[in-house]
Amino acid sequence: MNKPRTIHALKRSAFFFALLTVASLGWGDQIVKYGQPEFLGQPCRSKQVNAGRVVVDRADGRERFVLTNINEATGMELLFVDFENDRGQVYTAPAGAGSWALNEVPGDRLVIGTFYDGTFVVFDLKKMEFIRTVKFPGEQYIWRLVRGADGRLYGGTYPGARLGALDLDTYTFEDLGAPAPPNLYLQSISATPEGLIVCYFGQQEPKTLVFDPATKKFSAMPTGMEKIVTGVSWNGYYLSGSQAFRGRSFEKIDPVPFPVPPAAKGEWTVDPLTSEETLYLRQGTAIYRHEKTGNRLELVADINLRGGGLMAVNRKGELMGVRGQDYFSIRPGDRELSLKPIPVEGRGRSTLFLKVDSRERLWGGPRFGQTLFCLDTATLQATNTRTVCDGGGEVYDVAFLGKKIYTASYAGGDITEFDPDLPWDQWNRKNPRPVASVGGSSGKSTRYIRPTGGILAVDGKLYSGWMAQYGTYGGAVAVTDPQTGKTELIENPLGAQAVEGLAVDGRFAYVGTSLSANGLPDKKGEWARFGVIDLASKKVVWQKVFEQAKSVRPVVLDSATRRAAMVVEGELRVFDTARRRFVTDFGPSLSRITSRSIAAPGNGILYAGIDRKIMAINLKSGRGEDVGKLPAPITHVTATRDGTVYVTCETDVYRLKRMK
Repeated sequence: MNKPRTIHALKRSAFFFALLTVASLGWGDQIVKYGQPEFLGQPCRSKQVNAGRVVVDRADGRERFVLTNINEATGMELLFVDFENDRGQVYTAPAGAGSWALNEVPGDRLVIGTFYDGTFVVFDLKKMEFIRTVKFPGEQYIWRLVRGADGRLYGGTYPGARLGALDLDTYTFEDLGAPAPPNLYLQSISATPEGLIVCYFGQQEPKTLVFDPATKKFSAMPTGMEKIVTGVSWNGYYLSGSQAFRGRSFEKIDPVPFPVPPAAKGEWTVDPLTSEETLYLRQGTAIYRHEKTGNRLELVADINLRGGGLMAVNRKGELMGVRGQDYFSIRPGDRELSLKPIPVEGRGRSTLFLKVDSRERLWGGPRFGQTLFCLDTATLQATNTRTVCDGGGEVYDVAFLGKKIYTASYAGGDITEFDPDLPWDQWNRKNPRPVASVGGSSGKSTRYIRPTGGILAVDGKLYSGWMAQYGTYGGAVAVTDPQTGKTELIENPLGAQAVEGLAVDGRFAYVGTSLSANGLPDKKGEWARFGVIDLASKKVVWQKVFEQAKSVRPVVLDSATRRAAMVVEGELRVFDTARRRFVTDFGPSLSRITSRSIAAPGNGILYAGIDRKIMAINLKSGRGEDVGKLPAPITHVTATRDGTVYVTCETDVYRLKRMK
C-alpha cells in the first residue's frame, strides 16, 4: 500500500475533489468507507418569546395573547394564543428572525421591530395577515417601539445606536441619526406624555438624550436625569424608577403623586406594564396596581416568576406572561404560578451546538431559549425540554459526566446539572438543579456571562470558558466541582480577551481567545491567542499570538495523538501537546473550515465541515479525505469514537456511518 499522502498533495489531485458522497479514508493499514448521509430529522423545536401583547380578536371580540417567537431558519412567528381555550395559531412573518418590539397601533394593526435584519413589520388584525415591511437601512436590531408627539412610531437600533421613525399613514421611514458615538446600542427608548422620546445609549459611554419630534433634535437630559434608562407615561407624568416628572422641562415631583408600597418592605420601581390609566409598581416579587381615578394601592400578587416575564394585562385585570416554553396568567390573589405549555407546535430551529453522549443520543439547543433537545439516534425520537435554569438566554454547550448532563448558559453564567433518567422538576431545583454561577455569585468584581468556550468534563471536574459581562473586555476559565459547586476562576489567562476555545487533559488547559466582547466592538491593538495553562499553578506555560487573527475557536483535544486542533480564521492549526509546538507539515494547506464546531472523539481523526463536505483528517499523518457531501452547508459536527459522524445543516440533522 502506498504511504498516506498529505492534505497538501491531496488538494492538488483531481481524485481528492471527486470524492463526494461515498469516500474512503486510510489510517493505519485499514481502509474506512462511509455510506451516504442519512437524514434524522429536525429535533430542535423550542420556542423563545421576547415580546407579548393582549389584543382583541376583530372577528369574535375575544382576547388573544400575541407573542413574538424566534425562528432563525424559517422566520419570526406571531403566535396568537386563545388563553380561554388554550389553543393557538401561528403566522410566519415575511422578515426577521425574532423581535423584542411589538406594539398595537391605530388602524387595527400590530407593528413589530425585528432582528437580525432591522425591519418594521406590519400585521393587519382584520385581515390576519402581514401587509408591509420597512427596512431600517444598515441596522440589525430594532429594540423597542414608542409613539412620538407627531404620531410616528420610533425605534432604536443595534449596532448603529440610531433612532428611526416610521410614518403609520404612509409607511415612509426617516433615519434620525446616531447622536452618541461610540455606543453601539440604543436599546431603551420611552415616550413622555408630551410625546418626547427619551433615549438611553450604551454600552461604551452610556448616555441619555431626549429627542423632540417637533424640532427633530436631540438634547441633554436635565441635571439629575443623565442616567435614566427608561420610563413610562401615566396620568400626565413621566415615571422612571421611583421618581415622577412633569412637563417638557422634566420638573421633579416630590413626593410622587400616587400611593406607594410599604417602605419597610424595601425599594420599589414603576413596572413597564403601566399605561396612561393604570399604574403598576414592583417591590421585590410583589406587584401593585393603582388606577388614576382611585385612591388606593392594590396588591395584585406576590409570586417569584423565576426567570419569567410579565408582558401584558387582559381586560379582566389578569397579568399575562411567559416563562420559557410556557405561558401563564396571574389573577389578583394568586400565590403560585400556573404554567401552561404554549399551545403552538414549534418548527425546526438551528442549534447552537451539537454533542453526542455515550448512549449515542444527540444533544443541542437553540440560540435563545434556555432549553435542550435530545435525539435518540436509535429510535429517532426527539425530546425538547422546558427551561433548564431560571436565567434568560440560552444553553451554549453541554458536558457528560456519568449519566448526567451539565450545561453552561448565557446570560446568567449558569452551570446546571440534569439527569435525563429522572423526572423533570426544574421548578423545585431538583432536576435540573443549579450547580454554580460565574455570572454574579462568583465573588469576583467581573462577572462572566457568556460561555463562548463551552464546557467539558475531565477527571470528575467541569471546565468551562467564558466571556466577560457587558461593557468589559476579558474572559475566564472556570473549574467547578459538580458535587459542591465550588468554582475557581482563572481570569484573563492570556490577557483581557474572551475565552472562545477550551480543551483540557487533566493537567493543562489549552485555550483559544477572541477579540469579541459583550456590547463592545472587537478589541483594538491586539490579536487572538492560543496558550497552555498549568491547572495546578494557573500559570501560562506556553502561548502564541496569531497575527491578524480575531479568534482562535473552537479548540479540541485528541486523546489518541495528544494533539490539539483549532480553527484560526477558518484555517486548521494542529498543536503537539507533548512537544509544545505547532505541526507545520499539514493543516494550513487544508481548505477553509466553515463549520462552527469540529470533533475529535479520541480515535486519532478530526472531523470538520468545509461548506457541504465532511472532512476526516488523520491528526498523526496529516492524511485526509472528504467522507460525505450534505445537501446544504454544514453548521456543526460531532462524532463517536468508532467513527460515526453526526452533522447539522442548520435545522437538519444527518448521520454518516462507516461501512463494514
